Amino acid sequence: MTTSSALQRSRTSLYLARRPSACPRARRWAAAALQRWEATGQEKDDVLLVMSELVTNAIVHATGPIRAHLARDTAGRIHVQVDDGGPTHHHADGDGQDAEHGRGLGIVDHLAHHHGHGPAPYPYRCRAWAVLTTTHPAAGPRTEVPAARTLEPTA
Repeated sequence: MTTSSALQRSRTSLYLARRPSACPRARRWAAAALQRWEATGQEKDDVLLVMSELVTNAIVHATGPIRAHLARDTAGRIHVQVDDGGPTHHHADGDGQDAEHGRGLGIVDHLAHHHGHGPAPYPYRCRAWAVLTTTHPAAGPRTEVPAARTLEPTA
């Protein structure tokens, strides 16, 4: 059973160098925080996937160092934020459906209750964020399960 202290507001941040090792490092760090917060298996999976997508986007499409934030509010929602130095000036090679890249924000859209991007405080320039609802009893069940998660056709 989850203790009442598990629903206290919690927040943690991690500074990352802009290199390929940043994504697995961010996943390990987030997994440890989620373990401390007694997140369920589904919550962990969803948060780790969203964290991976946002950090990967910062590595591939931005400049400068990266700062990842993970927070849980008192209602049990989990907030994922990634700050970076802003966009680079290169463009993706392909944007067709068969392209190897370009699906990350679609995944975030399916998993997050809300998500977006905007300015970040100095010394960063951009912030990508997502809020995930949880299945914690105090937060209540999810109100909508995306069709992509259930493998059921959409109407």
